[in-house]
Order: sequence, then C-alpha cells, then structure tokens
Amino acid sequence: MKFNGQEFLNENVFRKLNEMKAFHPGLIEAEAASRVRPGFPHKRLVFAAADHNARMISEYKGNPIGLSNRREYLTRLVRILTSDSVDGIEATPDIIEDLMLINRIRREEGEKEFLKGKMLVGAVNRGGLKNTVWEMDDMPACFTVKRIKKLNMDGVKFMIRLNPMDERSKYTLQYCADTINEAEEYGLPVFIEALYVETADKGFVMKTDSESLCKVVGVVGALGCTGANKWIEVPLNGEYHVPVSATTCPVLVVPDEAESEPEAVIREYTKEIGIADHIRGILLGRNVMYNESDPLPIAEAIASKWHMA
Repeated sequence: MKFNGQEFLNENVFRKLNEMKAFHPGLIEAEAASRVRPGFPHKRLVFAAADHNARMISEYKGNPIGLSNRREYLTRLVRILTSDSVDGIEATPDIIEDLMLINRIRREEGEKEFLKGKMLVGAVNRGGLKNTVWEMDDMPACFTVKRIKKLNMDGVKFMIRLNPMDERSKYTLQYCADTINEAEEYGLPVFIEALYVETADKGFVMKTDSESLCKVVGVVGALGCTGANKWIEVPLNGEYHVPVSATTCPVLVVPDEAESEPEAVIREYTKEIGIADHIRGILLGRNVMYNESDPLPIAEAIASKWHMA
C-alpha cells in the first residue's frame, strides 16, 4: 500500500507552519529551548539523512525535482521520526526549524511529539553545490556551530570529498578542521561524511574501492585538534571490513540507496551488522524516505535490527 501523506499530515498543519514562519519566527528558539537533549540514547544510532536539497541534489529516480516538494519531504521525515527506534536526524537549518515547529503544532493538537528523545544534528557545509565550477570548495553555508549550540541541538555534521587532483579540496579540509576545533570547544560531537572522489569528463565520480576509502578515512580521523567525539560516516562497499579498519572512531554506514522493494531495502541496510564492533549504526537514505510503500515500517525494521544486534 502506498503512503498517503495527506492523511498523515493534513493541510491544517502546513497552514499553521506557514503562519508561524511568517509572523512568529521566535517560536523556533522557544521550541528549541524547551527540548531535553537525549545525548546518545542507544549504543547504535540510526539517523534520517535530510540535507540533499541544500547542495542542489533534487533528483530522485529519474525525476529531476523528485525531492523538491517540501511538504512531501517534511511529511515523510516526520513519518520516519515517529518511530521510537529511529534515533534522530541530520539536516540543514530549514529542515530542522520546520520540524521543530511541526513538532510544536502536533503537541498542541494532542499528538505525540515526534522529536522527543531524538538527536538533532546540524549540517554545516553544503556550499559545494552539485555541478558548479566551485563544487570541490565545499564551504560552510548552513549551520554554524554556535547556532547549533544555541538551538540546543546534539551534534555537528560535515562532509569531506577528498579529490587529490582538485586544489579546492584543500579548502574543504581546512573548513572541516576549523569546525572540529570549534565543536570541541562547545563539547559537541562531529559526524563527518568521508568521501573520495575523482574528476571525470562530466563532474566528479565517487570512489568506493577500499584503497580510496582507507585513504580518506585516515585523513578524516586526523583532522582537527582531537580524535575524540568524532564519528565517521563511510560509504558502503563490497569489503566493508577493510575501510572501517582504518579508524577506531565509531562508524556510521552510508548505504548504496540502490534497492526499492521494501524487503530488499531492509537487507541492504542491515548486512553490515556485526562486521566490526565500532560500526555503530546507519543513515536512512532516500530509498527509505521515498519508498513507495510506507517508509515507517521499513525504517523501524532497519532500526530494530541495528539496536538488537
């Protein structure tokens, strides 16, 4: 059965959201101040990943604007986050703030608060817009660490695409090091998506062979003033035990997002369980969030397997 977003979050919710954003923006900070930070609720973490559109990634399954309908995007995120097994979300400021306001609306309507007990991790660098001439200069363009702290959030997310033949990658390394240093001052964990890319005829190609991933994981582990409080997000490959052995930092799996049938998606997202003790969870990607079936039972099945491992 296909997911009916209109039935799950109706027009009235988004009417109230639009009114709040237009006339009562201060409610965002009020909502943030009232939340209780959960810390690390489980030994393993399952996060929804919601920072695609900020880097001009709006395509999904052949539709160039498949991720662009913000109402549908938010509805599917809320659906996933209603699960007690899903630990939190990595997202940009616009998404986090909208979710905070929707959480407030649902509470006022007598519904369960879907952000209660969730970890909120803010994406910092989304400035390396896809298919731009400066793409490898992946500058901070979203959250600041100071704002993440002010909104009473739980962590900082950064992405590194290491391209050895593109000089702009060195600036991204410096941005990341600076962010790690600032996060350390605030006592916030940093979640770093570690990618290795090469220049191709049309844009850039991500490399997931073990040699490439070992190199970028080694670089990321050494960045900044500390290796503590650092989580590394490593893309899945066919011999995952090799690249994750390049660090003692906790690892979150970045899945292929290749499957679409619900049972195949669940298998794709759980096959790394038990490979290494420091693999501590996974990011829920677009093939979970935008599954034609209801994304909630798929997310719950994945999260439950990780937490029971």
